[in-house]
Amino acid sequence: MRGKLIASILILLQLNPLPLLSQGGVYVQIEPREPCIAGFPCKINISISNSDGTILLHKLKLITPWGAFVRDLGLREMRAGESLKVYVVVNVSIDSLEGPNFMRPELIYFVKGDIGMKSSQGNSSAILIQRPRIAVSLLASPLSYQISLGEPLILEGSFRVDGIPSDFYPTLRVYVDGALAIEKEMNSSSGLFSIQVPLAKPGIHEVNLSLCYLIGCESKAFSVLVREAPKEQLSMELNSTKGYFQDLLNYYRTAVNDSIPIPGYVLSNISAIDSLIREAEAILSGNMTGDEQRVRDLLNRARGFISLSMKEITRAYKEALLSKLDNLRNELDSISKIDEKTYRNLSVSLDELEDRIASISPDNASKTYWDVTNRMEEMKKIVDSKRESLMSDIAKLSLVLITLLLISIVSITMLILRVWRGETGGG
Repeated sequence: MRGKLIASILILLQLNPLPLLSQGGVYVQIEPREPCIAGFPCKINISISNSDGTILLHKLKLITPWGAFVRDLGLREMRAGESLKVYVVVNVSIDSLEGPNFMRPELIYFVKGDIGMKSSQGNSSAILIQRPRIAVSLLASPLSYQISLGEPLILEGSFRVDGIPSDFYPTLRVYVDGALAIEKEMNSSSGLFSIQVPLAKPGIHEVNLSLCYLIGCESKAFSVLVREAPKEQLSMELNSTKGYFQDLLNYYRTAVNDSIPIPGYVLSNISAIDSLIREAEAILSGNMTGDEQRVRDLLNRARGFISLSMKEITRAYKEALLSKLDNLRNELDSISKIDEKTYRNLSVSLDELEDRIASISPDNASKTYWDVTNRMEEMKKIVDSKRESLMSDIAKLSLVLITLLLISIVSITMLILRVWRGETGGG
């Protein structure tokens, strides 16, 4: 019964607010809204209307039971007869009383042409505040409780938080041995997640996964064992990295033979990769001091350089072909009005070639490059043929026109002579 009475009072206050306090025809008023939840930020919409010349909006202040909250409006210009809506974010105290809570807006502004600031106070409006009634579900577990050094710990699970404001999302935090390792704001109040957590040292680690929603957290804790990588496994990784490196060298040589302009830093990367692999090989063979973690770091860096260099060579192939494609498009435009059918057909073919260029990968780069290049040369011959045909037709037409002109000149000359002779004979 008490709750219904409070709701009725609130509705009456919002539908029939007290008269606005204003100065100079500038009015501010709190807009009705859904209830705010104690402990969470709340956006309060405020309408501003002006009927007193041009003003410059300076600041909007909202007086609440939890303090004053201010929004800077950046001296926004507002002319007479205009109105707008802005919002102020209010941090509602967790200790707020449930039910109607009164707030009062105040606008600070300048009148254009006048000296000094002015202010306009709006009416006190009641905003309904509800106590938080939050239900949280967090299900999570590691894919494995034992991993090798250098491998990431993968946490997968699902979450759900009911009872929080619709425009507020929870945050997922991962702590390793008490230190924050990962913080990720979720983009909804429920869903699935998969997080990779790096664990840099061998041994047992305490991992805590927390789903936090400003006024509380739901947590899951795990103990994870990180084992040192066996030497045999590192040797396998070394051989694998050397294989990738050989693929890169072959790709680089092929690109050079294809006359592809490759950035100079790719060759620098190749030199760095070779040094990294040699150092890792020396440590594993006992010819250089270093631990297993150092070997893994060297191999990870080498694989990173390999991946980057492969991408750069692929990009160079694409850019070389796209440059040729642009040149051919420009030449094709020259026959757009000569042979419209040929122009349309070749345009479609160029679009298909552009799709092939986009799909270039290290496995097919050289073959695709030459297939596309040869096809563009065929298309260029067609374009050149159309242009040569046009030039030939123009030359023939010019010859016909010149001939007709000469014939006309001769005919006119003969006619003039006949007329002249006739006039002379008659005389």
